[in-house]
Amino acid sequence: MFTSLQSVPLGLLPFVVMLLVLLAVGVAAVRWWSIRRGGESEPAADHPEESHGYPLASWRYVYDLDKSDAKREVASVNEQAETLADADRKRRRK
Repeated sequence: MFTSLQSVPLGLLPFVVMLLVLLAVGVAAVRWWSIRRGGESEPAADHPEESHGYPLASWRYVYDLDKSDAKREVASVNEQAETLADADRKRRRK
């Protein structure tokens, strides 16, 4: 065992450590730049919304709707709320 450790040149150790540190800093910088640019913050348009993954992806989708689509969605939600309210009123009358 000692013979294999003696064959490793210790003069290269600082060079290898510095190379690994520079590589780690480079990877971190590229990752930071990618996040800063926003490459991964948008959910994919062709994939359905899922319960796991990027948080608030469904909220981002709502904000990305066109105004006409948003008005249609709001009208649909209001119609569903009215239907539920009518059903609740009918249930209470009985």
